[in-house]
Amino acid sequence: MGRRGPKPDPASVKKAKGNPGHRALGEDPVAETEQETQEAMPRVAAPDWLMGEGLEIWNKLASRMISQKLLFQIDAEAFGRYCMNFARWLRMQVQLDARGETYESESPHGTYLRANPAYMIADRLERQLVAAEANFGLNPAERQRLFAARAGASLGGLFDPADPAPKPTPAPTDKKQPAEQQTGLKARLLN
Repeated sequence: MGRRGPKPDPASVKKAKGNPGHRALGEDPVAETEQETQEAMPRVAAPDWLMGEGLEIWNKLASRMISQKLLFQIDAEAFGRYCMNFARWLRMQVQLDARGETYESESPHGTYLRANPAYMIADRLERQLVAAEANFGLNPAERQRLFAARAGASLGGLFDPADPAPKPTPAPTDKKQPAEQQTGLKARLLN
């Protein structure tokens, strides 16, 4: 089941609309300088099987994602698959630009326009890319949602205790009640 409600607006759209509630907009964290970003970034290696155009896309996108803490080594295989699918989608777009989205087909009943197979492949790849982009925060709304969730996790919840140390509970006592209290209790229960 998907998320409920409309997708959140990116911070830039929220700024353009104005901020009448004066709430924090949750802007994307931006490094002070390019050098600080490069020094603080962990190295995430591309998968060995990623080559050619897919590797070029990796090299173009991975450093930005790492600097925003959206890509880690454990995600390398999935992001490599995204880069490979993106390279395939680009190849299909080149074919569609050259040949068009349809072609004519002869049959005993006449000439028909049929969809180019590259169009159907590109459409399928695009659906996969959109899903992967949402998972990796590659569109503004998802990136805003990820940053908001990250900020909310660091603040703690409304009902979290101020003192996280557990309070000791008193040990159960084994004292017996006086006889008159026991009989009074029994009389109340029986009536």
